[in-house]
Amino acid sequence: MSEIHTTNIPQLDKFLGGGLRTNSITLLWACPGIDNTPFTYQMLIQELESGSSCIYISQSKMSSVVESEIEHYGWNIEDYRNRGDFIFIDAYSSLINAHSDDEFFVSNAREVEEITKALKKALDATGSKHTFVVYDSISTMIDHCGEKSMDELKIWKKLFEENNATGAFLFTEWPYDDDVLDRLRVAADAIVELKAIEEKVILREFFVVSKVDWSEKTGKGVSVPFKISAPGGVSVYIPKILVTGAFNAGKSSFVHSASTRAVSVDRVGTTVALDHGRVEYAGFTADLFGTPGQERFDPILKQLGGESLGVIAVVDSTNPDKLPRVKEMLIKSKSAGLPCVIAANKADLPGALSPDEIRTKMMIPETVHVIPVRVKDLSEVREGSPAELREEDVHRVLDSLFASIV
Repeated sequence: MSEIHTTNIPQLDKFLGGGLRTNSITLLWACPGIDNTPFTYQMLIQELESGSSCIYISQSKMSSVVESEIEHYGWNIEDYRNRGDFIFIDAYSSLINAHSDDEFFVSNAREVEEITKALKKALDATGSKHTFVVYDSISTMIDHCGEKSMDELKIWKKLFEENNATGAFLFTEWPYDDDVLDRLRVAADAIVELKAIEEKVILREFFVVSKVDWSEKTGKGVSVPFKISAPGGVSVYIPKILVTGAFNAGKSSFVHSASTRAVSVDRVGTTVALDHGRVEYAGFTADLFGTPGQERFDPILKQLGGESLGVIAVVDSTNPDKLPRVKEMLIKSKSAGLPCVIAANKADLPGALSPDEIRTKMMIPETVHVIPVRVKDLSEVREGSPAELREEDVHRVLDSLFASIV
């Protein structure tokens, strides 16, 4: 079996059967308007940090622009380039009749065979170590070199097999003939499609692994929402997770403990629990939205729960009388049926119910996990203020919910 190369995008690795494979070609297949370069930037940084060399072939931009974009996402390749671990093949300057200072320069980038010659020289320069090859982009190659240039992919695949290399090629699906698209699908060992859907005024982007030749145990066909941040790069993005529960259960504490940044709406010193937080954890970015626990706010629960992709129900383990209220709130917020985790707060206090007791009293199925949650330091708990919950407890809740959503 060929070596596995992780992409540094955990959910993508999961659906690729662990990651990319040596000697393979993976297409980052984007709809027009979606930027696929951050995916390959994140992959190449992972490869460089793992000890591989990287060759970046570009027919779309200058090397200085590529370096600037990589830095924009929070990474620096200057040292790798100085050591010869990052090699840029300039197949762009000749297209605009510009001078190139790059060592590997394609004098006629409209002849795909010239690009192949430069690739051979660059692979020779990397020696025997594994090399990660990015091509930016196949759509530009087709536009300038013609449809017949796609035949060169077979030659590049052979070069990869001879030189211990892995390819990640960018492609944008402009209005090409179906024959062109079909030939690309056949030529690629794996395809990651980047798409978008428009919901009212919100444009959500997601990726789908539609082909993986090397593994059957993948999530082919599963849509995974993603977000591109600078700095930070690509992360799985869950735009709305509802955090609900009865009054004083600890919703604000959970949102604030889970979030890298969070805010709460206060009224006369008491949290109404319209909390909002941003979670950045385990390759995920998620927005948390808290609901009020008081019954007088029930008329707005349905509105608050709209478009949620998952729910965290925070319960007070020491107050069984409030458990029916939580089920009622799940129904009123239209959260019933969504991926759900019960965060059993105050689990270390006297009289706290066990997860099994909570499950029985709430009459929830085994598929819904009940996870004990405790404060980090009881002595620092202050009435009216969010408490800091134990990080490992919060992460167990998030891990469980993320696994259910994606």
